[in-house]
Amino acid sequence: MVLLQILGGILLALALWGLLKLTLKALLWVAGGAFLLGIVFPGLLLLLGSLVFVTISLLATLGLLLLLSAFRS
Repeated sequence: MVLLQILGGILLALALWGLLKLTLKALLWVAGGAFLLGIVFPGLLLLLGSLVFVTISLLATLGLLLLLSAFRS
């Protein structure tokens, strides 16, 4: 039983490591693509920055609403 749990933990760690590697590669590709597009179209970087700001503020608002809903009676 203990060996089965150890094996499950190892498999979960490998799956998480693969997901982390994939996420990091995707992030680097997107950052590189945004950099190249920013060189070709200078105004696009301002648009991307504003979209990122709106996305982060939306996620922060949703997080606050989630925290407030936990303390609602």
